[in-house]
Amino acid sequence: MKLWQRRTFKVDIVFVFTLLIIITALSITSFVYFRNRASTMTLVKLNFHKEAQDVLHKTDSYLREAQLAARIATTFFARPNEKLALNGDAADYLLHTAVAIPQVAMFYFGDEQGNFLQAGKLGNKIYVKYIHRVDNQALTEFNYFDPNLQLQSSEKSGDTHYDPRSRPWYKGSKKSGKLFWTSPYIFFENGQPGITVAYPVYLPNGKLRGVVAADILLTGLSKFLNEIDISKHSIAFIIDKNGKLLAYTQPEKMLTVSQGKIDRLAPYELKIPALTAAVRHYQDKPAKLFAYDADATHYLASFTKFGEAFHKDWLFGIIAREDYFLQPIRETLHLTMLLAIGGLILAVGTAFIMARRISQPIEELAAEIMKVKNFDIEIEQHKNIGSRIHEIQTMDRAIQAMKNSLRAFRLYVPASLVKQLIASGEEVTIGGKSRELTVFFSDIANFTTIAEDISPRELMLQLSDYFDVMTEVIEAQHGTIDKFIGDAVMAFWGAPVADDEHAVMACRAALQCQKALKEINQKWQAAGRHPFHTRMGLNTEYMIVGNMGSRRRMNYSVMGDGVNLASRLEGLNKVYHTDIIISKGTHL
Repeated sequence: MKLWQRRTFKVDIVFVFTLLIIITALSITSFVYFRNRASTMTLVKLNFHKEAQDVLHKTDSYLREAQLAARIATTFFARPNEKLALNGDAADYLLHTAVAIPQVAMFYFGDEQGNFLQAGKLGNKIYVKYIHRVDNQALTEFNYFDPNLQLQSSEKSGDTHYDPRSRPWYKGSKKSGKLFWTSPYIFFENGQPGITVAYPVYLPNGKLRGVVAADILLTGLSKFLNEIDISKHSIAFIIDKNGKLLAYTQPEKMLTVSQGKIDRLAPYELKIPALTAAVRHYQDKPAKLFAYDADATHYLASFTKFGEAFHKDWLFGIIAREDYFLQPIRETLHLTMLLAIGGLILAVGTAFIMARRISQPIEELAAEIMKVKNFDIEIEQHKNIGSRIHEIQTMDRAIQAMKNSLRAFRLYVPASLVKQLIASGEEVTIGGKSRELTVFFSDIANFTTIAEDISPRELMLQLSDYFDVMTEVIEAQHGTIDKFIGDAVMAFWGAPVADDEHAVMACRAALQCQKALKEINQKWQAAGRHPFHTRMGLNTEYMIVGNMGSRRRMNYSVMGDGVNLASRLEGLNKVYHTDIIISKGTHL
């Protein structure tokens, strides 16, 4: 008998009491932990959202300042008498605006004649460049200034192939007729990533004069990202719709040089597993806030799209390790678990003492019941069970009444039989009994030839229909299907339910099987399928029937020479060209 089956009631009481305490402690601890975790995650989400909105606001202000300057410039260049010149008012306006706005690298204007006036900052150099066309040649002039905008030097260069009218910012603004933003690209002059904002300039008569534009450096956005205070070692970034970095907490790492060409990197090219996994997770399942695993670490990530008013499909993202936010909660959980374990030890000791007081009278009752099992019911001085529990007192009185009844019953039935009745209890075991049975065998003639002529699938389906017909008839005649052996069927009558008419039932089943097969063969032949010609053999005699097999798997079957004879009778049909052959025992 297994140890678990032999445990005492005292063990059960302690076990159940302990289990309830554990379940209660775990439930409360889990509830508190997950409730705190949910609250923390809500705060994290709000914090992420706040930082995202702050970055979006700063980015909008960062770009809108240059956009506003370009918008104001349109009113300046829209004056009919405003002429372009290296030392004119227009050049002075562009120069002062480019210096006053740090994020503007270049501020310029190009007209419909191909003239181009530009002011900008290139390292420590501050300059104004003027390209004007004379006799189909584009001549370039430069003025260089110190930080106080005092003229330092001038120079001229020969013909240039630069034509502002061919540039994307000019074409885009001219085509749209309104504000136009270019896609991010690398500025030729300084090799930094940036974006250009452009406005068309119209004269009072409605004729397009040109386009004013400003090149805005995107490296300044990285400063906003470094000001984010989400957690230690958090990573913030901005990417465009093509998945390229616009801003990163380490801006020096977001550019690459390949074959002399500067390009922006995609996040996965930084080879930072946490960053790569976050972007790919968002691309597969977009969500504002989600958790994910990378490099054996659990992370939280937040992605926010720039608003529609921004006119750009940019995405701000920030990732941080989940441990940073949940570590205090987990420390509290560990402390709570330690306190719970201490309480559990104290509770188990208390439960053991209580269980002993409760189980002792039950153990005494169990001893009395064992006496009944062993038929030890001699008249003796009864000792009342010492318990104040009503149910135990009731059981004690019932056991004593049972003893009195058995003592009275022993007067009418021999004691040995009474013991057998009390101790009886049957179990399914391997073994059988000899009984007269009728065994049935059937087999399909020329089955091998048929099997070679049709596909396995068709054969399987036809055999299934065949077995359905045979099984239905045999069971209708109260037969027991023993097994299917390939295309053969073995069945018997007379067990497990005894039936004096078992031979008659078996013969009737054989005849009805042939009749049913004749009908189904007609259907098969009409459908172009092979008919099955079935031979059958029946034998009646005493055989062993019962549970056979192993202790793990049994089969209710028959054994004996009578079984083999039935099989041989089925095969004998080949010699006599018959369908059914029965033995003498079946006939009698």
